[in-house]
Amino acid sequence: MKLTQLRIQNFRSCRDVSLEIGDMQALVGANNAGKSAVLRALDFLFNPSTKSLNEESFWNKETTLEIRVEALFMDLKEKEKEALAGCLKPDGTFHMARSAKMVVKTGEDDADDGEEKIAIGQHYKQPIPKLEWLQESKINGKTTAEWWKSRDQLAVNGVSFAASWPADAKRPGVEDWKEKAKQFATTNAANIPMDDAWIDNPKGYANVLKATLPFFILVPAVRDVTEESKGTKSSPFGKLLFAILDTVAAEKKKKIELILSEVSKQMNRLGGTKRVPLIADTENRLNKLLGDFFVGCDLEIEFQTPTLEALLSAPKLFIDDGFRNSVENKGHGLQRAVIFTILRRYAEFMTSSPEGRKRNLILAVEEPELYMHPQAQRTIRRVFRKIAVGDDQIVFSTHSSLLVDVANFDEIIRLESRVEKVGGKKVTQSDAWQLPMAKMMEDLEVRFPKLKGKVTPESVRDRYSHAYNPRRNEGFFASKIILVEGLTEEYSLPIYADAIAECAFDPQNISVVECGGKGAMDRLFRIFNELHIPCYLLLDFDSGNVDKNIIEKSKELLTLGGEAPNEPKGLLLADGVACFQKKWETDLHGETPDVDALTAAAGKELGGDVGKPLVARYIARKLTSQNPAIVPASLQKIIQKGVAVTWKKSCLQKAAADPAVVI
Repeated sequence: MKLTQLRIQNFRSCRDVSLEIGDMQALVGANNAGKSAVLRALDFLFNPSTKSLNEESFWNKETTLEIRVEALFMDLKEKEKEALAGCLKPDGTFHMARSAKMVVKTGEDDADDGEEKIAIGQHYKQPIPKLEWLQESKINGKTTAEWWKSRDQLAVNGVSFAASWPADAKRPGVEDWKEKAKQFATTNAANIPMDDAWIDNPKGYANVLKATLPFFILVPAVRDVTEESKGTKSSPFGKLLFAILDTVAAEKKKKIELILSEVSKQMNRLGGTKRVPLIADTENRLNKLLGDFFVGCDLEIEFQTPTLEALLSAPKLFIDDGFRNSVENKGHGLQRAVIFTILRRYAEFMTSSPEGRKRNLILAVEEPELYMHPQAQRTIRRVFRKIAVGDDQIVFSTHSSLLVDVANFDEIIRLESRVEKVGGKKVTQSDAWQLPMAKMMEDLEVRFPKLKGKVTPESVRDRYSHAYNPRRNEGFFASKIILVEGLTEEYSLPIYADAIAECAFDPQNISVVECGGKGAMDRLFRIFNELHIPCYLLLDFDSGNVDKNIIEKSKELLTLGGEAPNEPKGLLLADGVACFQKKWETDLHGETPDVDALTAAAGKELGGDVGKPLVARYIARKLTSQNPAIVPASLQKIIQKGVAVTWKKSCLQKAAADPAVVI
C-alpha cells in the first residue's frame, strides 16, 4: 500500500493542513514553518504513543482541541486487503485516522482522580447507509422494537427489509437484525443512500494496523550514532543482532555455548585443573593474606560467564577510511551516513517476511544534508531516489538547494507559517503549497492546443530539466523572488539593494534568480508562483531586435506579470514586472555616473575582456562604496518594487468545463 493523502489537524503549527504524498516529497520552508510538525505527525500516525505527546503538541497549546492525522492509502496488496477486510472503502482504498485528545481521569479508586491524560484513538472511514435501521451502531433492543412496529415502511426502492424474515416471525434479536441489515445493504447497495462516516476504535483494530501499515522510520536532525549502534533490544542495530541470534540453528548455538562454557571453566574455579594457573595462584595468595584479618573466609575470583546474547549486546563499530577508528570518533558526516545505513538495513529486515512478502517502507528524514559536503548531498538525493523507485516512499525536510530539482517540482511541499490575532492573542498557523503534475500538464495543453493528449509527466520534466541549477533551486527556499534574465542582474542587483535602507535582500530572505535568458523565465515563474512564492519579473524588452521570437517572448512575460503586451516607452515599472525598453546596459547608461570610465577601469583591474556580468558587478561595488552610496534611480525603484511584491493569484490555465458533463 502507498500513502497518497495526508491531513493534519490541530497538531503543533498545523491547524488544518492537507498534503498529497507521492513516492518522494521534499519539505521546504523557513525555520518554524511546520516541516518538523509534518514529519512528527507522520510518526504519530504510524507509531502512536502518549510519550511523544504533551501540551506543546496541540495547536497553540489548545488542549481542548483534538489532534487528528488522517491518511488515505491506495494500491493495497492482496494480503493487505485481507487484513483490512471490512475496513476498506468500495473503491479498495483505505482511509484511516489517529486522534489524540486530553481527557480527565475519573473514578473513586483512581489515585490520580482529576488528572489530565492524553487518550489516543484509531479510526477508519467507510460509507454507511443513511437509513438508521441499516446502521450497525444504531441497532439495539429499543430501536428494533420501534422499527418492527412499522416494519412495512422499511423498504428501499420497493424492496422490503421485513421480507428477510417469515411473515409470522416475531421481532428479531439484535444480532439477527445486524446480520440481515448487512446482507440487505450489500444486496441493494446501488439503491441505498450512503454517507461516509468514521468508525471509532474497533476491537482489535490497533493490532491490525501495527502489522499491516507501511513500516515507518523517522530520522531526526539530531541523532547519536553511539545510541544507534548499541546492541540493546530497543535500538535498530540491536534488533538486527538479536534477529541474527534467532536465525542461528540450535545445533550451531549449542557449539557456540560449549566453546563459551570452556572459556568460563578456564577462568573460574568450577573449571578445576583447567583453570588458568595464574588466576588460581592469585586467588590462593589473596585468601592467605585475607586470613591475617579474618579466619574462615573464602575469597573467590569469578568472571562472568559469557553468553551468546551477552556478546551480541556489546558490539563496537569501526570504520577504516585510511585510519581505523570507532565510528563515534569519526566526523559527523560519516556518522550520519552510518546512521542512514543501519536504519536502511533495519528497515529491509523489518519489511521482509520469511515467505518472501515485502512490507512497504516510509522513510522520513529531517535535514539529511546536515554535516554533508555538496557531493555527498547529491549522493543522498540519488540514494533517496533509488529507495523511492519501488514500493517505498521518502519524505524529508531540507534547507539544501542540492536536494531539490526544478524538473521535479511536484516533489516540493512548501510550508509557510503566518501569525494572526485571534481573540486578542497571537496564533501561529502553517500553510502548505504544492504543484501537482496534473495541473502543469493541463496548463500546457490549454496554452498549446496541438499538444492535447500528447503531454506526459516525462515530457513536462524534459521541458523543465534544462532549468535545473542549484542557484535557481534557491528560489524554493525564498520568501520572495526577483526573476532576472542573466548574471548581470544577479551579480549587481543585490549589491545595489544592500545600499538602500531596508531593502537588503538576504535579511528578508529574498532571492535573485537568474533564468539563463528569457526562454526559461516563464517556466520558473510558473513553478515558484504556484508554490505561492511572490515573484517579481525583471527583463529587457529588446526593442529593435530583429528576432521576432525574442520580442514575442518579452510580450508573453509582460502578460504573465499582469501588464499589457506592448513595447514600453522607457522603463516600465509595475507591481509585478519591470521592463527596460531596450536592455539593462543601454537604458541605465545615462543614469550611471562615469560609466565609461568605470567600464574601462574594470577591464584594467579584472584583466582584459571579462564580460558584462563582471563589469556590472564591478561598477555596482564602486558606486555603492562611495559616501553617500550611488544607486541609479531606475534600479532603486525596481528594487523597492521587488521587495514589496506580493502573491496575487495562480497563473496556470485550466481547461474549460465540458457543458455536457453534469456534476
